[in-house]
Amino acid sequence: MPLHNKILIADDDADMRMLLSSMLESEGYVVLQAENGLEAVEMARKELPALVMLDIHMPLMDGLKACKEIKSDKVTRIVPVVMLTVEGSINEIQQAISYGAKTYITKPSSKAEILKVVKSII
Repeated sequence: MPLHNKILIADDDADMRMLLSSMLESEGYVVLQAENGLEAVEMARKELPALVMLDIHMPLMDGLKACKEIKSDKVTRIVPVVMLTVEGSINEIQQAISYGAKTYITKPSSKAEILKVVKSII
């Protein structure tokens, strides 16, 4: 069973990871960080977070492939996934939703908008 307030953030942009982490930690969430999709999939299996936030464009394994891996694994498929995207490409978002992502957040977004999405899922 996932820890109710553990969130995994996967983004190759260190500044974005730090910004999201500090925002979520200030609200009482425990935040784990991954630099790419491969790391995110491994951490999701090991940590079983309450939520995974995946950037779409990352090295080694992009967020779409990571989402597909997480949602097709019998252990992690229960973990909700939210995609993070800069440009908000409709095709990429539709693909992520078809893989099992709950929704997406465009970057940058306001703290209020990000927290609204997180709180609606956890």
